[in-house]
Amino acid sequence: MAGFVRELERRGGPALRLEQRAAGGVGCVVWDAALVLAKFLETGACPLARRHVLELGAGTGAVGIMAATLGANVTVTDLEELQELLMVNIENNKHLVTGSVRAKVLKWGEDVTEFQPPPDYILMADCIYYEESLEPLLKTLKDLTGPDTCVLCCYEQRTMGKNPEIERKYFELLQVDFELERIPLDQQDEEYRSADIHILSIHRKQANFPS
Repeated sequence: MAGFVRELERRGGPALRLEQRAAGGVGCVVWDAALVLAKFLETGACPLARRHVLELGAGTGAVGIMAATLGANVTVTDLEELQELLMVNIENNKHLVTGSVRAKVLKWGEDVTEFQPPPDYILMADCIYYEESLEPLLKTLKDLTGPDTCVLCCYEQRTMGKNPEIERKYFELLQVDFELERIPLDQQDEEYRSADIHILSIHRKQANFPS
């Protein structure tokens, strides 16, 4: 499969170099929501140094690798078929990492014991697009989050086809167990932001934990 490299500028030094794949599924390119979330992490709004971070549906690994350059200890996760691409991008950017980063297989809805204890942050960029994946994704979020876990979810609002209905259902289901707060545009990176790309800060409702 032919690869092509996307550079992602960083404030603090050389750009990330991210291999993409010209063939294959949705995980093979750096989506705009991943760029927006990666650049939001650089603003310093969320302290990442020495924090335990997990990325779901990592694809190319752009967001998780950016977190690792900011001092976080990161596990980027996706399906088996994306592990090779994740490994390549970790290797290509390891000289920029000040925390740590590793790739692991995580299929939504399945056992997450090996990813415990709960991370400080869970990162998700453009993970809401298949109706059949909503419930497995929500199960994984519930299984992974502790009372102090912050989930940063970035998604591009899409108006085509079934997308609005899938989004509506996702947020309806999510709000059963989680509280959501939208991060205003003026708190995002000045260049990498867009009115139709939203970043949400998500926490478990405290009442849903045994006291």
